[in-house]
Amino acid sequence: MKIELIGFDFELNPNNKMDILVDAVNASDADLILFPGRTIRDLNDLLYAEQDIKNKSSVAILELEESLPSSCMFQRNALFMMHGGLFFDLYTSQVFETDEDIEGNEALTDKLMDEFKRRQFACCGNRITVLQGGETGLLSGTGLKLDFRFSANAVLNRRFQSLLAGTDIFLNPVHEATGDRNQTLQRMAALSADGRWCLSTGMLGREKMGNFSDKQLQHIFHDGREISVRPQIHDEEGYVSRTLEVPDRIAPWPASTPS
Repeated sequence: MKIELIGFDFELNPNNKMDILVDAVNASDADLILFPGRTIRDLNDLLYAEQDIKNKSSVAILELEESLPSSCMFQRNALFMMHGGLFFDLYTSQVFETDEDIEGNEALTDKLMDEFKRRQFACCGNRITVLQGGETGLLSGTGLKLDFRFSANAVLNRRFQSLLAGTDIFLNPVHEATGDRNQTLQRMAALSADGRWCLSTGMLGREKMGNFSDKQLQHIFHDGREISVRPQIHDEEGYVSRTLEVPDRIAPWPASTPS
């Protein structure tokens, strides 16, 4: 299974982001492509870009900044999947961003657990779960003491352990990649323990615009350790990609792909 991570500058206008989406997807031979959070502004931009998608083979995961999936529902950081060259609403969006959002909030954590059934799918037999932005804050502590934030709650802890047992690869699209991500990296390492993978990609802030070799932009963890993958910089198109190979698996449950 080939996975490609795409990153670019944060302060781009929507047209530039649409161009990058189309260029990166059409140039890719990966089974799965992960884009940063807030790749596309809204559904109109996504449908406009969809007209130029030629790649029908890859699956891609991306966020819309704003989505209105029904007459009374508004979502920010809405999750979409590309499959067969078309984009599908997964009807889920980011639940929290900061530790302050989730600290002591068991109800919000329970809501996030409910969201995962719309954020899990299989690709090449690997079971994949998407954690958006700061939702890695399900884990708290530092270093070897890192653990599920609500482990004392038997019901939530059981749901979290089931999530780990049912995931081979965690995808973590983030928005702006920051310089100090030590705690986030520790959480990614913990999520990738026991043979799992945890992959993250984001966008460069103003102070690092165009510095596509920056190591904070994309991270790849496997079995608790970070793996270095050489970036492929596409200067003319305005993005960077990192591609890795993950062994295929025999899927224990059918691939969940839109029809």
